[in-house]
Amino acid sequence: MSIKKSMLALAVAAMATMAFASSAMATDGKFRDVTGTAEMGVNRELHAVGWAKFTTAKGSYTCHVTSIVKSSSSSSTSASTGTVTKFDVPDTTKCTGTGLLNGCKLKAHKPENLPWHVTVTDNGRIDITGNIVIHIEYSSCLAPTVTLTFDEIQLTALGTKNKRTVTGTENRIGDTAALNEEIAGFEIDSSKVDEVPGPVTKGTAHVKDPFGGETTEEATPTGEFELTDADRCTWEISAS
Repeated sequence: MSIKKSMLALAVAAMATMAFASSAMATDGKFRDVTGTAEMGVNRELHAVGWAKFTTAKGSYTCHVTSIVKSSSSSSTSASTGTVTKFDVPDTTKCTGTGLLNGCKLKAHKPENLPWHVTVTDNGRIDITGNIVIHIEYSSCLAPTVTLTFDEIQLTALGTKNKRTVTGTENRIGDTAALNEEIAGFEIDSSKVDEVPGPVTKGTAHVKDPFGGETTEEATPTGEFELTDADRCTWEISAS
């Protein structure tokens, strides 16, 4: 069940990245319009939709998700930062699990300690930091509750080359976007954090069983998110 929760956390992270983020090991980048001149403006909201998944040694859980990130910086020439203000699962019937989470139904989910901080880095990634916690409740499941925690979640921008079918989106995202290339969406980078290469992004899932016991599992997030029409292919990440 920890997986389900982790999946939710992942989704949140992905959405936040869509707004802006910075990696602790990289210098700050800029999130600006494709002409390189327009300002994002303070409190502009970026919306994204897609899927998020968390996997542990005992199983995995996947859901369709939506997310909102709000900008904190206004200038296209200064480092871009923002906050993840919302992470949601609009249709719980579209969540599916494997292993121990097979057949589990999402009863309730609550992202805690919002907003989470996001920053854009000059290597084209987005870093989400803070006390990232998601509390999940299940029905028809061996684990009634799961709490997922992360210190950091990193995302990579996606462009439109080699578009593919992506669950929960309109299938308009493709390969990784290079610096100064229009962004169509994001993916959770579960293979590296802060460095290239780096350690696998992992979180901790605290899973409670029906008898009141609790186990701690390592969870790995994955996911892909597409920006909605107003912002798809409008923005790019620049190192300067």
